[in-house]
Amino acid sequence: MTELAREILEVFADSYPTSAHYKGGRRLRKAGWRRIFPRIARDVAAKNEFLDAVDELTDAGVLSPKWKRFREGDELEALYLEKPETMFELLGRRSPEAVAREMIELVRSPDWSGPRRAQLAAALLPLLEAGHPVAPRSAMELADIGRLFSLSRAEAASAPLRALSVKLFGASKRLEALLPLADRVSRSMGERPLSEELGLARSYPEVSIALRGRLTFSGGASWSCTGRILTLPLSTVETVVSIELDGHRPPAVLSVENKETFHVTASAPPADAAALVYTAGHPNPAVIALLRLLAAAGASLRHYGDLDPDGILILTEIESALGATVEPYLMSAEIHRRYASFGYRLEKTQLSRLARAVTDNPDLGGLVSEIVRTGVGVEQEIIDVASETGVLRKAPSKG
Repeated sequence: MTELAREILEVFADSYPTSAHYKGGRRLRKAGWRRIFPRIARDVAAKNEFLDAVDELTDAGVLSPKWKRFREGDELEALYLEKPETMFELLGRRSPEAVAREMIELVRSPDWSGPRRAQLAAALLPLLEAGHPVAPRSAMELADIGRLFSLSRAEAASAPLRALSVKLFGASKRLEALLPLADRVSRSMGERPLSEELGLARSYPEVSIALRGRLTFSGGASWSCTGRILTLPLSTVETVVSIELDGHRPPAVLSVENKETFHVTASAPPADAAALVYTAGHPNPAVIALLRLLAAAGASLRHYGDLDPDGILILTEIESALGATVEPYLMSAEIHRRYASFGYRLEKTQLSRLARAVTDNPDLGGLVSEIVRTGVGVEQEIIDVASETGVLRKAPSKG
């Protein structure tokens, strides 16, 4: 088989698994060959080579041509696939039909046992038998996904991800490669992504806080905090049963979007702020859990973020998660005008995010209008918090 004949078959082979032909429908048709192989439109020798390859595949019975009227043998209108199995044999590839048969045999074998695997088989068998494509691309891949479906949450948590991969598959990165595919399969079954179900997403959200007050944990332990910055993982935040806040009544809590601004502000916080919380951009579950605890302690909530579409969206995400209005801090049209000359030009896609920032917060209206009017975003790192709030910062200590 010539190289060009192989290239023609590759075009058909790539389209075949998702075609009506594979599902028992009409023959797979491919037209527009001048677009697929542009050289045949501008080079006579290339065109003749292409026509020879078409004749080769036609003689083998794999394809059949449809010629343009009165141009038979010279101008091709379309090619039709006649023998899919022969095509895949010529390419040295497994046909989707052969792969489907292997997967059907696998899920019907005695070794395919357990309720979760049975559920997986029940979801895939009708598709495989009807000739519909499925997410696993081979029987081996399906076997590995079946192994994941048979895991308990405790087994999944028994080792780091790559150590677990070695234990299950004898390869350190196999598990990470399989998880997106396993998640697609579980979603298609109407279930949660398997990585979430088994705790294999391995996300470790955490939150930093500068608190004046006391944290009380389940079991009775408590920490007295004097404003030093603490970083807590979600698993620790979930053991906090209550927070007491020192200072003004009612106390305020200020969440801060960016890291440097959080640390600078925490060194000399607003006088009525009993706590500062670092959101690290969009809030993760640890941030939200801690803010809920602080709100339950009676604190009023403020947020200081970038004066741009994402900064506003972050504030509204916090409002939505807490079910409470959050007061913008240094996020006003006046501050925006003062620093706009140091800002950056927003793209249309960035401005479109403002439409997602749905809020009843009246304090944001002026800022949103100013951002839309100017098309400029202002990052909070360029704002001098001390000068805007009149806070006198402490000189760094020597030694």
